[in-house]
This record gives sequence, C-alpha cells and structure tokens, in this order.
Amino acid sequence: MANYIALLIPVFLLLIGIEWWYSYQREDRRYHGPNTALNMAVGAIDQLGALLYMFLLYVAMDFSKQHFQMVEMPLDWRQWLLAFFAVDFTSYWYHRCSHRVNFLWAGHVTHHSSNYFNLSNGFRTSPFQGLFRIPFWMLMPVVGFDPLLLLVTFKVVGLHDFFVHTPYVAKLGWLEKVMVTPSHHRVHHGKNDLYIDKNYGSFLIIWDKLFGTYQEEIETVEYGITSAYTDDNPVHAITYYFKILAKQWSLTPGLWNKVRVWFMPPGWRAEIHVTDLSKPLLVEANRLSKKQKRYAIWLLAVGVCGFVLTLFAYRLYAVFLVGYTFLFSVSSIVQGAWLLNHGFTNDFRFWEKFRLFVLLLFVVFIVDIHWVIGLLILLCLLLSGYMWWKWTSPGEPTWKPFLQRR
Repeated sequence: MANYIALLIPVFLLLIGIEWWYSYQREDRRYHGPNTALNMAVGAIDQLGALLYMFLLYVAMDFSKQHFQMVEMPLDWRQWLLAFFAVDFTSYWYHRCSHRVNFLWAGHVTHHSSNYFNLSNGFRTSPFQGLFRIPFWMLMPVVGFDPLLLLVTFKVVGLHDFFVHTPYVAKLGWLEKVMVTPSHHRVHHGKNDLYIDKNYGSFLIIWDKLFGTYQEEIETVEYGITSAYTDDNPVHAITYYFKILAKQWSLTPGLWNKVRVWFMPPGWRAEIHVTDLSKPLLVEANRLSKKQKRYAIWLLAVGVCGFVLTLFAYRLYAVFLVGYTFLFSVSSIVQGAWLLNHGFTNDFRFWEKFRLFVLLLFVVFIVDIHWVIGLLILLCLLLSGYMWWKWTSPGEPTWKPFLQRR
C-alpha cells in the first residue's frame, strides 16, 4: 500500500500549503513554521515505523484468525460493510483507552501536544500508537473478519482523520449527527475542562453519543495538553510522556503502585508529592540566523522529496538501497524540524555531523548498487556539507581573515 500512500502525500502537502496560505491571508496565526516542520518529521518517523507495525498487525490478526476464529464470513460486500462498522467501533474504544490508560496515552499524547490545530496535525502520530493498536485489532478476526480486508478498511477509513484537522470548516448541519466532523474533532483536541476526553470517534460520531462521550463545540477551543510541554524535536515529541512515566515510576513507593503507574489514567499519583514530573528539561534554544534557517529548509525539502520518491519506487530497488534512502530522507526531515524548533545547539551540531558522516560512509555502496541514485544522494550530501560549513558557522570561517592578512 506504500505506493498509494506516496500518491496521497503530495495531495496532503498541497492541501496543507493551501490552508497555510489561507491562514496567512487572514493573519490568524493558525500555522507556525517550526511546528509544521515538526509535525511532518513525526509523520515521517511514523511512516517509517508503519513498515514494521503494519506487518506485525497483519501477522497478529492472521494468528488470531488461524487459532481463535469462532465463525466464518463470506468474503463479499457484506463483510466489507460489517468491517467498516467493526473497524470504526474498535477505533473508538482503542482511542478512548488511549486517553484513560497511562502507557497508551504515552503513545497517543504526541498527537495532542501541539498548541496549533491545522491539517498538518494529521501527520503528527507516534509509531507507538500503531504498535499499541495491535491487541485491539486482534479481536476482530476471532469473529470472522479477514485480516487483509481489515487492513484495507483501516487505511481507507483512516484517510478521514486527516481532513478533520482543520479550524476553518464550520458545523455541517445534519452530518454532525452521524459522522465525525472538523467541529467534533476540534473539541477532541481541546484542553478546555468542558472538552477533555470527549469525541473519540474516528468516522462515526454515533459511538460517542451512544457511550456518553459526546460534546458539541460551544466555546472557543484551546489546543494542546494540560501538562507542561514545549516542542523541541521529533524524538522528544514521541518520547515525552514515556519519560514522565519513567520518572514517576522511579519515585513511586511500593511494587503494586509502580505497576499501577502504567495502567492508571493520566494524572494519577500514588500519594507522592512531585511538582516537576511534567516539566520539560530543555535547553534554551538559540536564535537562528537566516542562513541557518535556509539550511533547515534545505533539509526539509530534500527529506520530503526523498521520502515520497522512495515510496513511489521502493519495489524497484534492493532492500539496502531502500533502507538507506529512507534513513537519508527521514533523518533529514527530523534534523530540519529539530533545528527550526530548538535552534543551533551543541546537541544538534553533534548529531548532524554524525548523520552526515554515517551517510557519506555508506554512500559508496549505494553508488555500486544504483549509480544514478547514488550520485544524486552524494550530490545532496556534498551540498549539505557545503551549506553546513558555509551557512551554520556562528562566525566567519577561519580562513577568511587569514587570506585578508598582508
């Protein structure tokens, strides 16, 4: 299905660009460049993780079907129709549990931690969310659903999730009674007391109305999460709450309470008085020069283009080449987002040098496998190295004053 995803990613990026332009014209600050870059970086990591967790999901559902199936269904239009409702129903309960169980929330909080709400939020999904979904989806083959049919249904229904992340679509009349609309999903992303833990539905809103979690949009939504969080880099966005839970686990007395840390709702404490559990331990970001911003944009552009092209052509190349191009593309997006959000810090300097060194070290093998792609990647790396040397130096290059001496 990667080829279909590749076809859709440029469409999604175009829609994000249009919405961003509309926001710019209105001057309503619904978009923030570093935040959008980080959303894209998290999405790239998730798509890379999807290569693993979608395979594991299929294997787990097939195992469930082979060993625990109780009834059989004919593989016709009736199963497709029932699968739509089954997938949406399961999505509702998985989503609801992801807000009420600490370790599941750790995998889902990435999607909620942004203070902005726009179409780019559709990319902001942790790969842990995909992994934690597997036990829930394993239940459906027990009652006769075909695993491959479930995967296709899940992907098709999931496309709807992207389009509800917009602040510009008003209420949609009678559709509000049946399906999840942007208005419903704005409520779900709100940290207002009225909106917390409401509207879990994926495609149909009827589950929320049936199980008492429905809330209409009646006041201005404040986006984000209630704990202290600041966008830093994509890895921090994905692991943020895991670090909180690990710290809470170490400070919680008693074995039973330590176990409960992972399964109780977010905010639960076992009679411990710790005020800084959710405070991000971040180094103050440096301000970027114009050239450093250009370097970040270069990284994002190269990464996005490489990622989409790899999705289009991955079937044509050797596994090592595909793995290398994915690593090249995703690491470029991640580094670009990190630079825009957290500045030109010592950590960024170290990891960017390390990244360029490792990629250059193995590019020789890529040239040997496919010389056109290898030379193209080598050119990109050499350009990155030149820009790194020319644009990211905090001062003048050491050779310049030397050449000017008399």
